Amino acid sequence: MARDRRLTILEIGPALPETIEFFSAFRCRLHFAAMYSDPVLRMQNEDHSEAELAEHMVKSFGFQKGTRFDLCLFWDFLNYLDDKALRAFNTALQPYLQKTTRAHAFTVRTLDTSLPNQQYGVEQPHMFSIRPRKEKQARTTPHTQAILVNLLSSFDIDQGMLLPDGRLEVLMTASSVSPS
Repeated sequence: MARDRRLTILEIGPALPETIEFFSAFRCRLHFAAMYSDPVLRMQNEDHSEAELAEHMVKSFGFQKGTRFDLCLFWDFLNYLDDKALRAFNTALQPYLQKTTRAHAFTVRTLDTSLPNQQYGVEQPHMFSIRPRKEKQARTTPHTQAILVNLLSSFDIDQGMLLPDGRLEVLMTASSVSPS
């Protein structure tokens, strides 16, 4: 990322001190979306439609009209959404993407891979911070790379790296962007 370019960044999760410190070296606007504690994780288990879930997420995000993200840090959040909720997340996020939007996420190689109850931050250009999440872990519904690209259709996976614990770390680029 060019330090002289103004960036707009979405972090799905809490504002960790190391992430704020890291991005303070850039001209950027950070948006933190506390989705790990959002009611949508409960709502997806109830009788809500995909459209209702997407509408709830847009309200939870609270992004200003015209916001366009350069970088989205999804971490492992996508694995906490069932198929319907993940499609709703895709719909809710799509208006805030541009053709140059990049994203980072963790997915799984196989569906029996367990996800640790962790939260993530950015410490250095090639190093994340990882710490245990204090809250009880919500129910997970892991998605393999193939499932993820079908349900999160606004993104294409550019690169993936298999981690020793069976998770895949993926870098994505926005693929289908609605006109501004």
